[in-house]
Amino acid sequence: MVQSGNGSIAITPHRTPLPLHYHCVREGIMVARVRGRMACFTAGVVALMLFLAPRVYAQGATGSVRGTVRHTGTQAPLANAEVTVVGSRLGALSRGDGSYVIAGVPAGTQRVRVRLFGFAPNEQSVSVTEAGSATADFVLSPTAVQLDQVVVTGTAGQARRREVGNAISAVQAAETPEVKTDVSSLLQGRIAGASVELSTGSTGAGASIRLRGNTSVALSNQPLIYVDGVRTRSDEYPKNVPPAGSNLRSTNYYASPLNDINPDDIERIEVLKGAAATTLYGTEAAAGVIQIFTKRGSIGAPSWDFETTQGFNRERPFGLEGVDPTDTTAGSCSARFGQRNCARYLYMNPWLRDGLKSDYNLSVNGGGANGTRYFLSGGFDDNQGVMPLDEERKYSVRGNFTFSPAPSLNIDWNSSYTNNHISNTPAGNNAAGLTLNAFRRNRNYYGSANIDTISQVLQYQLNTWINRVIIGGTVNYAPITGMTNKFTVGLDRANVENRNLRPFGFPESPTGTLSDEQWANQVVTTDYVGTFEHGIRGLRSTFAWGGQASLNDLRDVQAYTTGFGGPGDPTVSTGAQWVGTESRVRILTGGLFLQEMIGWRDRLFLTGGARFDKYSAFGRNIGIQPYPKISASYVISDESFWQSSVLNKLASTMKLRAAYGQAGRAPGAFDFLELYDAVGWGGQPALRTRNFGNPDLGPERSAETEVGFESSSLNGRIGVDLTYYRTRTSKALLSVSLPPSEGFLNGQLENKGILDKRGLELAINTTPLQLDKLTWTLGSTIALNKNRVVSLGGVPSFNVSPNGNGNGFAIEGQPLAVLRGRYITNANAIADPIVEQNHLFGPSQPTRIIGLTSALRFPKGIELSARAEYQGGNYLDEDASYQALSRAVRWPTCFDAYAKQAAAGDQSGWTARERATCNSSQVRQDEFIFKADFAKLRDVTLRVPVPQRLLPATHNGSISVSVQNWFTWRNKEFRLFDPEMAGNDGFNATVRYISEQIPAPATVVARLQIQF
Repeated sequence: MVQSGNGSIAITPHRTPLPLHYHCVREGIMVARVRGRMACFTAGVVALMLFLAPRVYAQGATGSVRGTVRHTGTQAPLANAEVTVVGSRLGALSRGDGSYVIAGVPAGTQRVRVRLFGFAPNEQSVSVTEAGSATADFVLSPTAVQLDQVVVTGTAGQARRREVGNAISAVQAAETPEVKTDVSSLLQGRIAGASVELSTGSTGAGASIRLRGNTSVALSNQPLIYVDGVRTRSDEYPKNVPPAGSNLRSTNYYASPLNDINPDDIERIEVLKGAAATTLYGTEAAAGVIQIFTKRGSIGAPSWDFETTQGFNRERPFGLEGVDPTDTTAGSCSARFGQRNCARYLYMNPWLRDGLKSDYNLSVNGGGANGTRYFLSGGFDDNQGVMPLDEERKYSVRGNFTFSPAPSLNIDWNSSYTNNHISNTPAGNNAAGLTLNAFRRNRNYYGSANIDTISQVLQYQLNTWINRVIIGGTVNYAPITGMTNKFTVGLDRANVENRNLRPFGFPESPTGTLSDEQWANQVVTTDYVGTFEHGIRGLRSTFAWGGQASLNDLRDVQAYTTGFGGPGDPTVSTGAQWVGTESRVRILTGGLFLQEMIGWRDRLFLTGGARFDKYSAFGRNIGIQPYPKISASYVISDESFWQSSVLNKLASTMKLRAAYGQAGRAPGAFDFLELYDAVGWGGQPALRTRNFGNPDLGPERSAETEVGFESSSLNGRIGVDLTYYRTRTSKALLSVSLPPSEGFLNGQLENKGILDKRGLELAINTTPLQLDKLTWTLGSTIALNKNRVVSLGGVPSFNVSPNGNGNGFAIEGQPLAVLRGRYITNANAIADPIVEQNHLFGPSQPTRIIGLTSALRFPKGIELSARAEYQGGNYLDEDASYQALSRAVRWPTCFDAYAKQAAAGDQSGWTARERATCNSSQVRQDEFIFKADFAKLRDVTLRVPVPQRLLPATHNGSISVSVQNWFTWRNKEFRLFDPEMAGNDGFNATVRYISEQIPAPATVVARLQIQF
C-alpha cells in the first residue's frame, strides 16, 4: 500500500490493493521556549536527518522516471499531482509546469500511478534501465467523485472515502484559484453547512465559523482546529482592553488564531461537521472539527517557489446617500467631502484610506531517493487597514521534514513560527473611539463634528504582539505485515501582549492610562493509534485502538495604571495608581478509543467504535464518559446488477452511507467548583461569593444521525453529495439562578437543556463544457438548517446574548437563539405605530447558505474564476442606529423624516416606523431587528501564465489578479452596515449584533508566482 503525507510518500507492508494514502500528523513535539530552544531543536532534527540519510539502505541498479501531468482538452499543466511508483515508497509531486522527476527507481518494468484531487487517477507501465530515464506523460480528466481519495480526519488512522460512512468535506488549496489572503476565506462558499462570516473592518479581526449552526447555549460554538494533526487553540485571542474602568476602551474586536497560519503553506483542509463524524475526538468535538494540512516535500531536486502580492483594501459604502441641512459645522466631513458622499460612509470619509497590502513568500521543497524530504518556507505580510492607525506586519517561517530510516519506519517533523504585530484605531462602542464619534458628529463625546477635534482620538495607541509556534513529531512504525503504529506528540504555544495606552494629555483621560497584558496559552497533546488488518477471502477486518491526552494551560497577567506625571513613553510603574490581575487555568483531558471495521469485497463497510473520556472539568460525581459510533458505507455501483442495468447510465458511481455517533462539549475549568473571589474591603482581606458549585456537572452530549449518498454520472462530469442529518443535544448546560438565601448572586451551570437541529446539505460539482480549447467547471453547495430548543429543564426563558446585547433568547420551541423585540406592524403607514411587544422575529444564525463557484480554463493555462455566496433566513440586531438615535443624533435612516418635518412644520407626515425610531424620546433598543439575508461576490480572479521566455531559468510563472468582496447585496430592510458584521463581543459570540464598527473592506490584489 502506498501512503502519502501532504506530498511525502511512504509504504507500509499491508493492504497492497489499496491506492495512494495520505499520512497525517496528529500532534507535535513540545519545547519549553518559543524562539531559542525551538531553533536549536529544529536544527538538531535536521542535522540528525542529514547525518543518517546516507546510511539508509542499499539499492540495486536504478534509473529515473520523468514526465508531465496535464489537463485533458486544454493541455494545461497540473501542479501538485502525486506521482508514485506502485509497490514502492518512491514518488514526487508535479511542479507548476506539470513536470515531475522520480529518481532511484529500480531497473525493470514499473507501474507509475498519478493522482490529483478533482481528477480521475491514471497509471501506465514504463521500462526503467540502469542509469537511464524513462518517460511517462499523463493526461488527467476531471471527475466529481473520488472514492479512493484518502482522508484522515475523524478516522482511526486513515481511510478511503469508500470506507467512510459519514460526511466529510475537503478543500484542496491548489484547486482554489483566488489569491489567498487568509485561511477562513478558503472555506467560504465551498463547504456545505459551513457559515464563515467576517466581523469588522479593523485589521486583524477574526471570522466566525459555524458548522451546522449553534450547538451550545453556554459554551463556544467554534469547531476544534488541528494543524498537521496538532491540536491548536480554537477560540479567539483576548481583546485588547484594560482590566479596570470601562471594558469598551478598545478596538473592540477579537483576533483569531487561524490568522496566524500562512495560507500559502496549506495543502488541504478537511472538515467534519457534526457528532456522527467526530466521535473519536471525544468531549470537545460536538461543534465539528477542522484539520489543516500543510505542504510537504517531494523526491527530486530542490524546487523553489517565489510569490509576491501587491494590492489594496478599500472600504465599500455602508451608509445611505442623503442630506442633513443642519450639518453646517466648519471643518466637518460634510464641509470637506459633501453631505451625500459622507452619509454613504456614515461620516468616516476623512479617516478612510486605501490600505496598501503586500506580501512576499519563498519556499523550497525536495528530497532524496532515501526517503528524506523537506518543505521550507518563509513569508512577510504588510497589511494596512482602511482606518488610519490600522496595520499588520507578520513574519512566518515553516519547516516540514520527512525521514524514512527503514522500510517499516517513517518519521515526520513539522514546525512553524509566526511573529505578528497589529496596531489598531480605537473603534466600536467606545467613547474614546474614532467610529463612534465620527458617526454621531455634533452629538458625540466632543460635541463637535469638526475633523480635527474628532482626530484627537488618534493619540490612542492600541498594539498587539502575537508570537505563535506550532510543532509536532510523528513516528509511523509497521513492525509486521498488517500492523501499524503511529505515535504523535505536539505543542501549540501562543504568547500575546496587548498594550492599551491613552497618553498624557488625552482628552478623555488628561493624565493618561496604560494597560499591559501578558497572555500565554499552551496546548500539549499526545496521540497514539494502532491498527491491525487481516483478510479472509472477501472479508477484511481492520481493528484500531489508541488514546489521546491533552493539557491546556492558560496564564494571563494584566497590569493597569493611571496618572502620569507628564508626557513621554510610560510604563506601568510610572503611573500614580496601579492595579493588577492574574489568572491561571489548566485543563487536562484524556481518552481511549476502540474501533472495528469490517469490509466485504471492497464495497460494503461496517464500522463500530467508541471513545471513553475523563476530563478535569467534570464534577466529582461524573465518571468516564463513553461516546459510541457506528457507520455503514455501500458502494452499490460496484455490484454487477448495477453495472449491467440502466442504473449505471444514470450514475456510474453510487455510494450510500449512514452514520450515528456521539460527541460532547465540556464545561469551563472551574464551573463545577464552589468558588470565592479574594477581594479587599476597607483595607482588610475579604472573600466574595462567585460560584455555588455543582459536583454533578458533566459535558453536553450531542447524538447525531446522518444518511446520504455520493454519486457520479456522465463519465465523472456530474457529482452529487447529499446528506441529511439530525442532532439532538441532551444535558445542555444552562445557567440556573439560585435562591438569594444561598448567598451567591451568579447563576450556576447545570445539565438541564435539550436542543435539536436538523438539516440538508447538497454539493454538486459539474463540468458542463469540456472542449479541446475550453473547459468550464461549475460547483454549488446548498445547506438548509433548522434548530430549536426542545426543553430548558424548567429554567425560564433567558437572554443568551453577551452582556444582554443582541436581543437573542433561549425559548422552548424556538430556534437557538431567537431574536425577540418590538415589531411595528404598520411600519409604512402614515400613522402612530402599532407595536407588538416581545415579537419573535426568527433565528440568529443563517438557515440557508448557498455557495457557487465557476471556472473557465482556456488554452495555455489561462483561467477565469468566480465565487459567490448567499446566507439568509436569520435576523440581526443593528444596535448602532439605536445608540445614535436615542442620543438625538441626526441619522441617515431618518433624513427623509427630517425633510418632511422641515416642509410641514410637524411630524404629521412621518410613517409609523419614523415616529417610533426617529424621535429620541420614543425610540427603543429592540426596534432595530432586521432580516440579515445577504449575498457577496467573494472573488473574481484572472490567472495568466507568464511566457517562459520572459522568465528564463524558471519552470513556471503566472500572474493573478483577484477582486474580493467588492459587491454585496443585502435585504432592503437592512439599510446600514453589513450583515456579516459583529459587535463589541466579537466573532465568537452566541448571538451577533452590530455596534459602532465599519464592515470588512473589499480587497484588490495582484500576485506574481515564479517556480524555479
